[in-house]
Amino acid sequence: MKKTLTAVLLGTALLVSAGSVSGATPAYKHYVACGVSEKAKPSHSCPKKSKKGAFFKSLEGDVAYTVCVRFPTKKAICTEEPQEARQGTLYVNKITSNIPGKHRVTWFVGGKRVGSFIFRVTG
Repeated sequence: MKKTLTAVLLGTALLVSAGSVSGATPAYKHYVACGVSEKAKPSHSCPKKSKKGAFFKSLEGDVAYTVCVRFPTKKAICTEEPQEARQGTLYVNKITSNIPGKHRVTWFVGGKRVGSFIFRVTG
């Protein structure tokens, strides 16, 4: 019985330690900010009259990305063509919505979703 308990505890310890070694660093940085300058900070709430931007940076290589915005009306608009992003360069797409409510911004690389960010337009 003691050997079985020790084996179970050892097996559990190995699973826990394997799980704590987190995956690789993210390949992309993406967020929404109340502003369109590279100094604008990520925000989940922007005033109706403020400028709004969807920011994207590839951390692991040059890629082509697409960004989509889903509005509170449930309508979604995406960039028409994929946009080139050079590794390490921060890009911004202006969001021109003044519709109060929840917006979801989603980024795609090679047709795969690589991130999303929810923010609210207030006022």
